[in-house]
Amino acid sequence: MTDLARVEALAASIPATPWFARVGQALSETDRDAHDSYVTSLGLDAGAVASVATWRDAARVSADPDWDRSWWQAEAREQKRLQAWAEERHGLETTLKALTRVAEAALDPTRAAADAADDEALARVAAGAAAQACHLAALALAAGKRDHGFLAKHRLFADGRWPLGRIGEQWYLF
Repeated sequence: MTDLARVEALAASIPATPWFARVGQALSETDRDAHDSYVTSLGLDAGAVASVATWRDAARVSADPDWDRSWWQAEAREQKRLQAWAEERHGLETTLKALTRVAEAALDPTRAAADAADDEALARVAAGAAAQACHLAALALAAGKRDHGFLAKHRLFADGRWPLGRIGEQWYLF
């Protein structure tokens, strides 16, 4: 299967994905392994991971002023690097077309699932985070990186989770 066929398969899988279906449940070893793979691929310490129990707690964690932005910055640097690789492999137009297909496929299903938050602003944030995870996974696939940390991040979301970030030395996974 070609890189772009993998991106198309990802887009096709999005509507059937159980977005946010396991939020608030106890973390599994698979959740912890995917989280560790994701954050270490960004050059960050995996550290301790805590489970977040409720949508209200998720809102609190995501709005914490001590939220560690180094995670976001590392992700942005890696996204830029993968974008350049994908464009080099497939050209700008073809790459953007494939990534747009994934973004369009993610809009409605992620938003519908996030409505469980019963908080309009939080639902938008959650849906945006899930859609971004789809985009990043597609970007890794388009760049030919089949074992990339962005795919681990997508697996977390696809398994019904939401990685919220790090505050201090503690990572939070909803």
